[in-house]
Amino acid sequence: MGSKRRDIGTFLDTARLSRRDLIKRGAVLGVSIPVAGSLLAACEVDDDDVVDDVDDAAAETDPDDDDVDDVGDDTDEVDDDPVDDEEPVDDEDDAVDDDDRYGGRMVLMAHTVVDSLHPDDAGPYVEYSTINNICEPLIAVTETHDLEPTLATEYEVSDDAITYTFTLREGVVFHDGEPFTADDVVYTYQWYMNPDNAALMLADFRSVESVEAEDEHTVVVTMGEPDIAFLRLGAHRFIFPEHVHEELGYEGFSAEPVGTGPFRVTDWTPDEFTLMEAFEDHWDGRPYLDELEVRVIPEPSVRALEMETGGADSPIWPLGFDDALRLQDMTDQVQTIQSVSFPVNHFPINNEIPQFDDRRVRQALMYAINREQVAESVYAGAASVAHSCFPPALDDYYKDDLYQYDYDPDRARELLDEAGWELNGDGIRERDGELWEWECAVSQGDEARRPHAEMVSEFVSEIGGQMNINEVPSTGAHMREGGDMALFNWNYGGWEGEPDARIGLSTGGGDNYSHYSSEEMDELLAEGVRLTEIEERREVYDQVQELFVEDVPFLYQTYWDWFNQFSIRVQGLPDEADVLHGTKLYRSGLMRNYWLSE
Repeated sequence: MGSKRRDIGTFLDTARLSRRDLIKRGAVLGVSIPVAGSLLAACEVDDDDVVDDVDDAAAETDPDDDDVDDVGDDTDEVDDDPVDDEEPVDDEDDAVDDDDRYGGRMVLMAHTVVDSLHPDDAGPYVEYSTINNICEPLIAVTETHDLEPTLATEYEVSDDAITYTFTLREGVVFHDGEPFTADDVVYTYQWYMNPDNAALMLADFRSVESVEAEDEHTVVVTMGEPDIAFLRLGAHRFIFPEHVHEELGYEGFSAEPVGTGPFRVTDWTPDEFTLMEAFEDHWDGRPYLDELEVRVIPEPSVRALEMETGGADSPIWPLGFDDALRLQDMTDQVQTIQSVSFPVNHFPINNEIPQFDDRRVRQALMYAINREQVAESVYAGAASVAHSCFPPALDDYYKDDLYQYDYDPDRARELLDEAGWELNGDGIRERDGELWEWECAVSQGDEARRPHAEMVSEFVSEIGGQMNINEVPSTGAHMREGGDMALFNWNYGGWEGEPDARIGLSTGGGDNYSHYSSEEMDELLAEGVRLTEIEERREVYDQVQELFVEDVPFLYQTYWDWFNQFSIRVQGLPDEADVLHGTKLYRSGLMRNYWLSE
């Protein structure tokens, strides 16, 4: 079986992204597949009118003219360790003596509790931003959507995209001094794959048939069928040590994680702080910072005040838009890196409860919400209305002519009537003795969440619904446990520059917060990772988006402008123009290069 060896510093040819204008906010890495016919035309339809609307709007688009190479194409050799090449380079940085960069504690602010430090729980943004400084993957995806060698230095992909061979970095040790080997990778991946562990990351390993250690520094991953998304998703999952995890188990490791990252945990109180110290024996050298703290501050006004007074260095989650825009002008105190948001701001809704189990109801809610008004009023105009589960910045796959739910409360009322929800004497809709009433959870301390939810609650009341708002510590946990509705940002394709959305939209996906289930969607998502031609993949992901718009698994709202803000003393930050994905600025590959000025 033929294969080609590639350094991880290059893009995977099988998922060749046209990195058109990388500095633009849209470069992506992806792949494709063909599916014949229009899904919408083949679907059984509950409401002829609304589906006719969707069909009429879903015009065919011409495929992109970019050339796409085959899986087996050769790639040029590059540096074995391009990490060093990515360090920020500017005249000011060069003028600072390297020894003078060491020291100090950088304080990041979290708006939610850090319930777990287990790598499988690195889904919610605060947990991700914390854990990825403790544990590392074989391959990292950077803020520019490049692949970056981390615990692996090279990979080899067979021509049929079935076999992935990873060459591991030598001389790497865990925080307890034990060496990192291929056995740890095998153990970690098999743990993710074991259904008994109910891993949230299981979807990224669905196609994996076996994981084997060829020798101490070589791992071979064999697929049961081609899965072109594996490099950007599965190989991007964090590795943990077999000898520690096997002894402590999931619960124990969640509290006392051991990784290979540049920082190791010294103290952790879930609802207060996580404190980490520099790992002196990190494979790329100890980080400049002595300590890194993630401090839980739910109140948005307090987080803004901490930035103004120098009490903290950065809010992991952006501040309220008014505060973010105000601080953006305080250039003598605050540095701002503004980028396009990849996660879609949305209301996950439990598709299994009577209030939302009919897609006509979900469509009605989309018509009922004036999302333009939300973008202007709640997000100070620093947001755009969403029309897909994919972000516009995923420019190789985003379909820009999808059906759009314009504000139309009369159409919403018609759909609710057709679905059997009738107004009672109290002005609340009712069906079979069940009130059209539900609870919407919002995160504690997120300044934009409650105003957004309150505005939508008013829109809902105008069409006969009752939406009650409740603040909770973790909206993700709330929805996983069967909550009615919540409000947060999440990625449904595009997170690592890869359109695969199985983890969020497939039946039983670890991040399927809406409990959505569709055989057609499952088949499309499975097909989407099998083929290697970008134009073929685009055809399938066009249909994924069309079906998504028709089924409305969740109420998609806006894409924010993303504000990363740092105190003026934080040095080593990347240039704003280079940042495609602002949520990546707290990953280990960058944090280990930040330092504090006097």
